[in-house]
Amino acid sequence: APANSAAPTDSTNEYIGGREDVAPVDGIAPAGLCSALVLIGAYDRRTGCPVLGVINEPFFRRDPLTHRWQGRYHWGVAYGETRLSSLSP
Repeated sequence: APANSAAPTDSTNEYIGGREDVAPVDGIAPAGLCSALVLIGAYDRRTGCPVLGVINEPFFRRDPLTHRWQGRYHWGVAYGETRLSSLSP
């Protein structure tokens, strides 16, 4: 196969292909952009405890007027006594 035809091994290629003709199953889009997430985390190497997390949903909602995708993200920090999050408890 040509070198430019390689796809990621985690099926990201299928998700970003944006097949909107596949209906959601129990609220999960098995083959569409809404399934794509970016997850980033960091942990304390001494204890193994997570200290930072970010979730990015680049294709959260499609604008009905422009048909462009709108994203959203969530984040959280837990280090020492500090507990912060973009989500309410």
